[in-house]
Amino acid sequence: MDNPLARQLSASGLIDEQLLAQLANNEKMAELGRLSAGIVHELNTPLSVIASAVQLILREEGVPPSVREMLERIDIEVHRLSQFTRGVLTFARSGAESEAEADVNQVLQEVMTFLRHEARKRSIVVIEELDYDVLPVAADSNRLKQIFINLIMNAFQAMDQGGVLHVRTSMPDDRTVRIEIADTGEGIPPERLDRIFDPFFTTKKSGEGTGLGLYVVGKLVERMNGRIEVTSKVGEGATFTLILPQP
Repeated sequence: MDNPLARQLSASGLIDEQLLAQLANNEKMAELGRLSAGIVHELNTPLSVIASAVQLILREEGVPPSVREMLERIDIEVHRLSQFTRGVLTFARSGAESEAEADVNQVLQEVMTFLRHEARKRSIVVIEELDYDVLPVAADSNRLKQIFINLIMNAFQAMDQGGVLHVRTSMPDDRTVRIEIADTGEGIPPERLDRIFDPFFTTKKSGEGTGLGLYVVGKLVERMNGRIEVTSKVGEGATFTLILPQP
């Protein structure tokens, strides 16, 4: 957004170009938040209708296997979109996350149960190495579920020809929990690693990604007072590591 006052201060030497750019960026992000909230409200109603219709049809007897498979895929994508829109709305609103605790292993298992069919369909082997001694983390379980669904679906999409997904949990110390989601997909080029959490940046083909998924993931992790790290080598896959604090 153009800010006349900021431009005048810059011209007079009372504000430097870096601060001017930051002010402009803050205004753009505020406008993005307002726009996102409006879009989410418009999307939630049709998504709810689609989800309800799919569930009603799936309960019917005699649904052909091919139709059932398509409906299950629709159900997965609608659920993913619903989680995504809720995350965008949460980010668009001001205020901190409410205090909560979540069992990382339980949330991961719920997500993997939900996505198991998708893994089989893509010929992806899932290996879970969960440390059941890990303590709860300071996070809302629904927000955590959204993060995992986003990261795991991204991993699936990076392994179009099949592959292996490793999901690991551990406690590197007595204050934090570590979650690793690693794939054997195509990997991320070094020049793109620093940008994957930027809004609207995507490495996917046109029409296959909004560029907001990882951006929202990064913001949700930040709100949990955690951090997320990425390592990757082209042709060998990528590993997303979340470090989350205990309550």
